[in-house]
Amino acid sequence: MNLPIRAIVASPSYRWWTYAAVATGTFISVADQSATAIVVAPIAEDFGADIPTAQWLAIGYMLSVSALMMPAGALADTMGRRRVWVLGLALFAVASLLTSFSVSFGMLLACKIFMGVGASAIQANGLSMVAGAFPDSERGKAAGLHMTVVGLGAVTGPILGGAIDSLLDWRAIFVFIGVVSVASTAIAIAVLSPEDQQQTGPEAGSRPGLLAFDWIGTALSAGCLLTSMLAVTFAMDAGWFSPPIVGGFVISAVLFAAFLLWERRHPAPMLPLSLFRSAAFTIGSAARFVSFMGGSATFFLMPFFLVAGVGMSTAEAALYMMPAAVTMTVFGPFSGRIADKIGTRIPAVVGMVVSTVSMVLFSMITLETDPLVVAAASGLSGLGMSTFMAPNTSSILGSASRQQYGIVSAFLNLTRNAAHIVGIAVPTAIVVSVMGSMGYDADLSDAEKLKDIDLRTAFAAAMARAFQVSVVMMIVAAVLALIAPSSAAARAPEGVVAGKTEQAK
Repeated sequence: MNLPIRAIVASPSYRWWTYAAVATGTFISVADQSATAIVVAPIAEDFGADIPTAQWLAIGYMLSVSALMMPAGALADTMGRRRVWVLGLALFAVASLLTSFSVSFGMLLACKIFMGVGASAIQANGLSMVAGAFPDSERGKAAGLHMTVVGLGAVTGPILGGAIDSLLDWRAIFVFIGVVSVASTAIAIAVLSPEDQQQTGPEAGSRPGLLAFDWIGTALSAGCLLTSMLAVTFAMDAGWFSPPIVGGFVISAVLFAAFLLWERRHPAPMLPLSLFRSAAFTIGSAARFVSFMGGSATFFLMPFFLVAGVGMSTAEAALYMMPAAVTMTVFGPFSGRIADKIGTRIPAVVGMVVSTVSMVLFSMITLETDPLVVAAASGLSGLGMSTFMAPNTSSILGSASRQQYGIVSAFLNLTRNAAHIVGIAVPTAIVVSVMGSMGYDADLSDAEKLKDIDLRTAFAAAMARAFQVSVVMMIVAAVLALIAPSSAAARAPEGVVAGKTEQAK
């Protein structure tokens, strides 16, 4: 196996081999998330779970991914991205197969969290491996191509999930995901090579050993993320000012302060704080977080609306949600290439403006709305996010050295996942509150109760209120994108040397 790998690495087209190998793993990890999202309603019905309980399928998975995201990126910079990538894919495959045998909602949730552990290694390193294989002049193009795979996974996931659920059941989805993950692991082993066989520049062989790895920083960051996200999640039930929630935020603040102090003193910090000296990195990350937080309501609430509220099958609902992934797939590479030519600010701002329009449309949807409006709003949402994400990613990566791509890629994905967690918890809290004020519980799992048109109308009204909040978030993200430095003006922060290694074109 070593000789074919050496021939591939020496090939002028090695960057495309890398992209193809990484694309398979990225694709199946994204397809899992979107396929699971489309069958949340039937899973909730199967186990008799209400909306607040069902949201834990998404939140529990993303909690485990988020807590381990930066450690996975830092470990990849230490151990090698190929090794961490392969281990993550193998773990993801095993966990997916176990998920298909769940006999209770608790077991299902535990298996999804287990999948999140493997997914953290996949999500933390996919972008860094693709971006590292392309020259700096094509960084936007690399980000756009990576987004294309994400879009394809998002497109295919609901279709596969809806079709498999309609023909078989939701358990078969996880069998399919597990089998494809095993195949993806084999492809990665056959194609990808350790970094020490790829790199020829000054960065080759410069990774620290495991003994020097920032284990204490890893524990502090994971503890901070878990306590803060759990506090946000439970706040809607316990109350934002209840002692447990306030205590959770206090603990997370203490852990965060300890993390910052430790990272400043550690000779090889997990997250180099010098990155935040760059306005492109700091403001760009903030815009990324707010935009994903605003868009998360779409992926969680709309499947409930279409399946439980309108009465569609999961396959039909997937078709109306698919335009978002289609536009993301198609326009992602174009956005990245435009950013490479004219800078990152203009396409990022345009993307957020389009996303704001999509959230306005979502906020106007009722039970009587033509489903084609849902499809149009979905398409605009994908168009806006794809136009924003590639230049935003390119700008943030450009503020770091190539040697730091692993941790920066992990941080980028962490902001996305953390935003998703908050972006699911907040709309859910709004829906629960609004439906409660109208005299209804936020429970759409009972088929008999769904015959009550007033219950479904109350849900639609509550959902509209949640999307109004999303409109505000998109406006904030647009302002941040406007004031962030364009890639043409961005410079590496003090003490960070921009990567100079260029791969053969």
